[in-house]
Formats: sequence, C-alpha cells, structure tokens
Amino acid sequence: MTSTHLNQRTEQTDVVVIGGGIIGLAVAYALAQRGRAVTVVEAARIGERAAAGVAAGMLAPSSEADLSDPRLTTLALASHAAYPAWVADLEQASGVEVGYDATGTLLVALHRDHLALIEHLHAFQVERGLAAERLTGAQARDEEPYLAPGIAGALRMPDAQVDPRRLLRALPLALERAGGRIVEDTRVTAVTRDGDVYEVTTEHDGMASTLRATQVVLAAGAWSRQIALVGLEAATLPMRPVKGQILRLRGERLLRHVIRTPDVYLVPRADGEIVVGASMEEQGFDARPTAGAVHDLLREARRAVPGIAELELAECGVGFRPALRDHLPAIGNIDGAGLFVASGHFRDGVVLAPITARLLADLVCDGRLDALLEPFAPGRFAPASIEVTR
Repeated sequence: MTSTHLNQRTEQTDVVVIGGGIIGLAVAYALAQRGRAVTVVEAARIGERAAAGVAAGMLAPSSEADLSDPRLTTLALASHAAYPAWVADLEQASGVEVGYDATGTLLVALHRDHLALIEHLHAFQVERGLAAERLTGAQARDEEPYLAPGIAGALRMPDAQVDPRRLLRALPLALERAGGRIVEDTRVTAVTRDGDVYEVTTEHDGMASTLRATQVVLAAGAWSRQIALVGLEAATLPMRPVKGQILRLRGERLLRHVIRTPDVYLVPRADGEIVVGASMEEQGFDARPTAGAVHDLLREARRAVPGIAELELAECGVGFRPALRDHLPAIGNIDGAGLFVASGHFRDGVVLAPITARLLADLVCDGRLDALLEPFAPGRFAPASIEVTR
C-alpha cells in the first residue's frame, strides 16, 4: 500500500470516505469498483486504531441472534451469505488470504445455568428459522477433545470467522488497485457543504488542507462524533466508544471450531493463535489494558478449554466499538444530498462489512435505498423539530 498525504491546497475527488477501518475501506472499495474516484482519509495508519484491528472476526448471526434486534439479525444473515463471494473477490484483487473459515461455532454449556441459557437461545433460533444443532456434552467433546470434561451440552451453529487484521491488509491493496487513494495520518476536522460540493477540512502535522468532493461518506467509527458537520449539527450522531479488551494466545492448535460460552469466546486460527474475548466497558477512550479484565477472560476461557493454560499470552489488545444509543448501525444519507454515513456498527462491523459496502454503494451511486437499510436510517436520532431537506 502506498501512503500519501494531501498538499497544502484544495484537491478534488468524487467521493471522500472519512475513516480507514473495515467499514470505510469496504465502502470505498465498492465505490471504486463502480468507477468512482475515491479518497479515504484516515487519522492514523491503517489498522492502528480501527476496531477491527483488535476484533476476533466472528461471523455469527446465529449464535448472537438473541443479543440483537431482529432487523439487525436479518441484515447480518444477508451479509453472512455474501461473505464467501466477497472474500473470493477481495483475495483475488489483493493477493492476500484473509482467513475465512466456515467450520462453525460450538456454544458450550459448562453447567446447568449455562444449559438453561443455551436452551433459551435454541428456542429463539427455531422461532426465527435459524440453523442450530443440539449436542450432548459427549458429542461436543468428540468434536473438540480439548473441551473441559463434564460439560452439560452444546449447540453447533453454521457461523464462520475471518481474520480482521488480514482484511485490513487486503482491503487497502484491493482499493488502490481499483484506482482508490488512501491518505493516512490525516485528521478530518470538519465537513462543510458549498452548494453541490462538500469541503472536507483536514489537518496533518499542523497543516490544514481541503478536499472538495461531490459526495462524502462518514465512516470514522467511534470517532465519528468528533467531526464537525458544519450547518448540520442536528444530524450529528450520538456516538460513544465502548471499550473492549481482547487476548491473543499462541502455541499448539487446540481447537477447530469457534468455542463460546455465555461468558467468553475463543476463536482459533490455523497458525495456532487463539483469540479470547472480550470485555465490554463504558470507559471512554481509555486505552489501558487492565489486570481485572485479563484475569476474567483467562479464567472463563480456561474453564471451557483447560489446555489454554500452557499457551503463550502473546498480546492484550484494546479497541473501541462505535456504539449508538440503540446499538444499531447508522447507514444512509444525512442531508438529502451527498453526505452519507456508515458507522455505529458496535459489535458487528466485521460481519456487516460486505452488506454495508454493497447497499451503501447502491445508495451513493444510484440513489437506490434497499429495504434492508430502512431500520438503520441516520435520521432516526434527529430531534422531531428538525426538518432535513429532501
């Protein structure tokens, strides 16, 4: 990937995408594939502060169905179905293998209370027509011998996983080969509408520059609220960061499936890495890893898979999920013209990347609003007295 900076002058492009995380890059790549001149502006280096850079990469619309709004589950299922083709295209375009694995998930009950929760989820899945298979404890251990002895039961679900760090390597390469441009270490401070054109004000090393574009996509994740929308202050999203701590263990490969309990998840990679996560903390942008969170994650992970005690603790990462009040993403148009948003994906940025990119590209390029996006309109947070020009 070639890193570029803006000159100390005004530059012109078709679309500016603000934010170089997985959502911003996926949207930019979809737009570039449709022939748009796209510039992505990222405040850090690609991958340095993106939530996906510390995410586990579970594609789990079935196992997380009880945690989400039914409309979000519908969107996640559509994105999950699109993932194999999206990955194949991305790997071909970039030359980077992204670790897509459809082995599935085992949701494991370690005791009777867990079993009651799993039975509740299974009834919920049956009601929604989601695939899930009940397993006894013995059957689960036949699938995964390193599971703790004496587990009470499990559900097997056709979820998948991908390595988000590899996605963050593949997407910039694919984007640039499709004609897109990435500007790193450059902070966007404001977006101002000037007739049919938007001026995106940026700052790099204390020097200000301006990008002019006919359309802008705000995809800055947890930092989206820090960008001034001049003249559209009422459309500013009520975004907040939700801190998450996640661990990476390395050593002998112990697992094939993603293993979840109601208290922890373990995501195995082919190279022997196991990602263990994740905490949920309302701590603002506090990037410090804490002993308590590490202890809790390791304790619960070891209860499910005792053998992890012998693995190397290679990393403790901290990320910030972009959360809106209703914990649903905001995907759509803000001002009735050329300003769009794709943010607030909370815990679902990785799984929703393909569908967000495709449907927002439809809206940006063709003005076509898919019914799947209607529940996630950014205007749902606008005060009732504010009228947005259509």
